[in-house]
Amino acid sequence: MFQTLLDMCSDMGMEKHNENNPFDCGTYFQGDGNTSKGYFWCLSHDSHFTITKCDFYFCKDTELTMPHNSRYISLRLEYAKHLPPGKITAYLEEAGNTVSRLMPAGSRVAYTEVLYDPAFYKRHLGTMFTAQNVNPLEILKHMGGEHNWSGEMMNVLTKINLCKLKGMAAELYYVAGAYALMSALIEMGNGRLPKKNTDYENILHVIRYIDEHYTEEIRQDELVRLASMSATKLKSLYRQFTGSTITEYILDKKADHASHLLADSDLTIEEISRQVGFNTVAGFSTSFKKRMGLSPSEYRKRIEFNCFINPSVDSFR
Repeated sequence: MFQTLLDMCSDMGMEKHNENNPFDCGTYFQGDGNTSKGYFWCLSHDSHFTITKCDFYFCKDTELTMPHNSRYISLRLEYAKHLPPGKITAYLEEAGNTVSRLMPAGSRVAYTEVLYDPAFYKRHLGTMFTAQNVNPLEILKHMGGEHNWSGEMMNVLTKINLCKLKGMAAELYYVAGAYALMSALIEMGNGRLPKKNTDYENILHVIRYIDEHYTEEIRQDELVRLASMSATKLKSLYRQFTGSTITEYILDKKADHASHLLADSDLTIEEISRQVGFNTVAGFSTSFKKRMGLSPSEYRKRIEFNCFINPSVDSFR
């Protein structure tokens, strides 16, 4: 995974400048002034995970590709792009899909991230520790749709971003932070597993169904049938496993989908409203604002503000 990041840095016009490394550890890149301006810093630990901090913008349209053999779990706190303050994004890429995206000139990228390699969460977590009552992979692989991240996870990512230590002290701090972040994630997910294995599988079945049909009308009797349990038990276990009610989960999925359409498409708000399954724009706007803190139109404007009008202006040091 570390090599993939290095290749992406090259594609982004990032050049190694370790002699100017303000963190005094890890690998430090600076934009070449032609493709990008700003910095990208990363620290890899035993091929288990990589900690990243970056803040840069693209000087010209640039296509980035994450190759199909990139498999990872990533927890990212973004400071630019279209996410509201305090939003953590989780990427759980187990299928190894190739992802390409065109970054327009002026697009700003700024985030703090811990990216975990499969060797860490599939083998390391499963063999190093004495408490193995629950397979950690079973917890992690179902957290990608999570919306209500714990405050502890937010605190860890923020502290990593603000760390002012240097050299070995900094490296130890970052590594400890990566373990603390995974600990908070495991703790959050551990309490949500249904006690019976059959219940666990049935809840997963319902979640997969909702993930595939959340833009459509979803009937409660169909979910009860899929879960093979009473409506009361389904609601209780669903909340235990996901941290939200079924309705909240569906509306969160709609809001996430809409946020990407607002960021990456020219569709009108009315068209986006229909695509994510709302009958009225008013209903869509109310639900979206409740979850994202901004109305769809305000949200789209914020995206534009994160794209510099004059990308030649050197705003990063």
